[in-house]
Amino acid sequence: MAETHIRRARPDEAGALTAIALRAKAHWPYDERHMAVFRRTIAITAENIAAHFVLVHDTDGTVDGVGLLMAHGDDAELDHLWVDPPAIGRGVGKRLFLAFAEEARRWGTDRIVLNSDPYAEAFYLRLGAIRIGDHPVPEIPGRMLPRLAFSLAADRTMSTPPG
Repeated sequence: MAETHIRRARPDEAGALTAIALRAKAHWPYDERHMAVFRRTIAITAENIAAHFVLVHDTDGTVDGVGLLMAHGDDAELDHLWVDPPAIGRGVGKRLFLAFAEEARRWGTDRIVLNSDPYAEAFYLRLGAIRIGDHPVPEIPGRMLPRLAFSLAADRTMSTPPG
């Protein structure tokens, strides 16, 4: 059985974590025009890691997932959640999300919000998200991302999401 761990990211991992994010994005059927934009706009920097709550998921010594949570007004904002394609479907994203939900509760927030890739929306809906709107992508005119929210209220539990 595989051994998994979740830990805080280190600033020296920024390049490798960005590479995971780009591989995860390229897993979906995006054309080269979109991927060129993503290569310019998707980054997990050493500064991000120092300033925000960034976690990595490790399976048997290999980092296979990463996410970034930050304060956003009264909410927590999930700015990144990426799973390396070979690990998709193995629970990596769910374990990372649950760790972020636990941290957001410690911060005293009642909700996590995020702009989801359209291909990832079903994953978040299975975890209990609701769609609260759309978010325009300035770098790609006409592209809209689903704006999602998760309630962290005491009467809901994120420890046993459906699916």
